[in-house]
Amino acid sequence: MDDGEGKKGKFARRRVLRRGAQRKVIMRNYANRLMVAALLGAACYAAEPATPPAPPPREIRPDTQWAAQAAADAKQDFKSIPYDGVTPNKMVCDTTLRELPDGSWILFMLAGGNTEPSPLNYTGVTRSCDRGKTWSPLERFDVGFPREGKTIGQGPTELLVRGGRATLFFSTHSKHWANDWRSWCLHSDDSFKTWSKPEPLPGRLQNRTFSRPHLVTRDGRILLPFQHYIGPESDQSKPPLERKFTNPRNGVLMSSDGGQSWTEYGNIRLTTNDHYFGWAENTLAELADGRIAMLIRADKLGGVLYYAESKDGGRTWPEFAVKSDIPNPGSKATLVHLGGSAVALLHNPNGKRRTPLALWISFDGMQSWPYQRVLQQESCDGPKGNMNYPDGFVSADQQWLHLAFDDNRHRAVHYSAKLPPLPGAATDKTAEPAKP
Repeated sequence: MDDGEGKKGKFARRRVLRRGAQRKVIMRNYANRLMVAALLGAACYAAEPATPPAPPPREIRPDTQWAAQAAADAKQDFKSIPYDGVTPNKMVCDTTLRELPDGSWILFMLAGGNTEPSPLNYTGVTRSCDRGKTWSPLERFDVGFPREGKTIGQGPTELLVRGGRATLFFSTHSKHWANDWRSWCLHSDDSFKTWSKPEPLPGRLQNRTFSRPHLVTRDGRILLPFQHYIGPESDQSKPPLERKFTNPRNGVLMSSDGGQSWTEYGNIRLTTNDHYFGWAENTLAELADGRIAMLIRADKLGGVLYYAESKDGGRTWPEFAVKSDIPNPGSKATLVHLGGSAVALLHNPNGKRRTPLALWISFDGMQSWPYQRVLQQESCDGPKGNMNYPDGFVSADQQWLHLAFDDNRHRAVHYSAKLPPLPGAATDKTAEPAKP
């Protein structure tokens, strides 16, 4: 009986072993099939073409018909380096280049220290008497306040030249723009051989306000755009400098008497969030029908510039600006009126980084930008560097756009960009220097 039971047990164990082996083979085959399927799937996905990015809106695409003209203009450009800072005082920011009444050029900039804003910042100045070929050593410009206490930090924001008078707009602070930020102007009637004592900007704009590049309208009025910070609604009962540093408002100061007196217009917002903070840095252009266009830097609001418009010459503005299609990484852009419906835009046409530095031109009142060219592809410090805050002026014969910008916050660059033929522009090209 014991021998019979032993045989049955052996047969049973063999059946179990055979079934186990069969299961292993089945599972191994199944795993192999899964692996093959996964590889085939990956290959299919890899072979599937990626969805191409959407093309830019038609309004901001360059026109190939202007490409040859842009290339020809680029060959005539010239530039120089007025100043290149080194640590511990390498800072260059807010470069402002203008031609003075005596024909010389002056370049103001925020300088001093390695960062901004900082108590080490001061207003620097350099001059050129040969249209940008050579420059004087950078000097501290005495704005009339001690570099201590509430006015230790100083920096220029705009230079208005009208007739024989030049007016410098600048700001002061005690540590940071969030601390005791006040805004001023001073005047010179002899191309900054001498200048007046500073005076505050009018009304609420004497606190927490930057003045930006001005516009002279066809009827002779001066429009000076401003960015001003009022703080959140919950802080409105507090003195202006004790409120939280938020809630930028944009508008213009208008003068009909050559800058002797000013009236404020506009209170434009970017968002309903009164705790929003961003450096608005607005810029203006007058369109052919008299409308005033304003572009506004809008940090962290979609990677584009915002747009607002006045239909009555700058007196009435909307409560909120709207998004434009013009890419911007959160950096100052500058509009320059070229006459008629032609408008130039100096900016970084990149929604993420301040590179490259480009010149765009519209010939139809900012409806489209067919003329586009890169002035500088990347920083002197390589692809990780930034090119910031272009600003300048158009030559009297409308042949050149002379500008300055800072290259990665340590190098001041003067750049003279040749302009394409413009409606109504002078044809005499002898008034400006040839490329050296």
